[in-house]
Amino acid sequence: MPKIVVTAAVKDLEAWLKFKPQMIAGLSAVASDGSSYVAMDGSNRVASTWDVPDLDAFQAAQAAASPEMAAAMEQYGMIPPVTIYVKK
Repeated sequence: MPKIVVTAAVKDLEAWLKFKPQMIAGLSAVASDGSSYVAMDGSNRVASTWDVPDLDAFQAAQAAASPEMAAAMEQYGMIPPVTIYVKK
């Protein structure tokens, strides 16, 4: 099963960590086993890893992100761009 890493900057680390339950719910149809990471240097950079059984379905879900998920990302301080890496 492919694994992805998602990286971004956030306005507030603690607020972003509280976003995890919504992130898991929003991605549950296309990704599982999400883990969250914060930068060791104390910066505002964060990452999450996910198992993705179908990369095409994941990409389609990202392209059609719901207004609710976009609002939640903004509410919890995610700063675009979000970068997604795929394990090869």
